[in-house]
Amino acid sequence: MSWAETSLLRLLRVATLCGAAAGLAGCLTPLYGDPTVVSGGRNAQAGLRDLEIPEIPGRNGVVLRNELIYLTQGGGGRAANPTHVLRVTLRVDTVPIALNTAAGRPSAQSVTIIGDYTVTPIGDPQPIHRGSAFASASFDRTAQRLASDRAVIEAQERATKALAENIVTQVAGWYATRPR
Repeated sequence: MSWAETSLLRLLRVATLCGAAAGLAGCLTPLYGDPTVVSGGRNAQAGLRDLEIPEIPGRNGVVLRNELIYLTQGGGGRAANPTHVLRVTLRVDTVPIALNTAAGRPSAQSVTIIGDYTVTPIGDPQPIHRGSAFASASFDRTAQRLASDRAVIEAQERATKALAENIVTQVAGWYATRPR
């Protein structure tokens, strides 16, 4: 095969790929797009604004609740007229990633925060939507105890903020596809 035939074949492949991408571009709708254009977008935005988020116990619970309120209310505080309650329970799992054989302890670890959540109408004890989300963050252990303790706290905060985004995305997706 000559150089000209090879470049023509590459050009044909690129043109085919671009044509396929252009054809599929209209198949995707953004979750947080303009609600007048995207079907279900108005349901997701209104549903998120009408969520009440009760207190979640523990340090990670406080960080998660604050982040959930910020993400659902757009930084505007609590819901004015909540219609649903988003309840979250947290679990924390820490796993060693790398082991310092000289010291006999982990030198790097990963913390995973798992959040099981339910969406319940106000005044009704029966949940109408359940889900689970998780997020992980890694951190390094050092010989300095206070630095290691702070690294754990910061990794948990990073994972908790990522978990809040995952939960909001899942709940928004549920609202967007839920018939009204």
